[in-house]
Amino acid sequence: MKCVEVLKEDFKEALSQIDFENAYDPYSRTFMKALFIGQLLMACEELEDDVEEELDGARNYWELYQQTNDVQYKEMAHDELRHAGILIKKHLVKADESEREHLNRLEEERQKMLKLVKTEV
Repeated sequence: MKCVEVLKEDFKEALSQIDFENAYDPYSRTFMKALFIGQLLMACEELEDDVEEELDGARNYWELYQQTNDVQYKEMAHDELRHAGILIKKHLVKADESEREHLNRLEEERQKMLKLVKTEV
């Protein structure tokens, strides 16, 4: 089971122990437990989304290029795709089978976008 999945379950459990209606206390032990688990969950999710964040950036810059014809946006989209490729390679080294499948799907998406953005940057 992946770290994020364990943390999600732990967070749900910790959150269910807080009495929001009758005895809500943000300084209570149960509240603090849920808070710390939730923060760690957010940090782990943020780390996992780095490739998708780069792909989203590429999409946004490509859209701006199409709207404005400003070549700098096209170059920025290309850079974001390059960054995504670097991250995918880094993650593949330590990925398990399900992560590998996900990363391979992201790489396929990246390659399709790269064909659109292909330029003499």
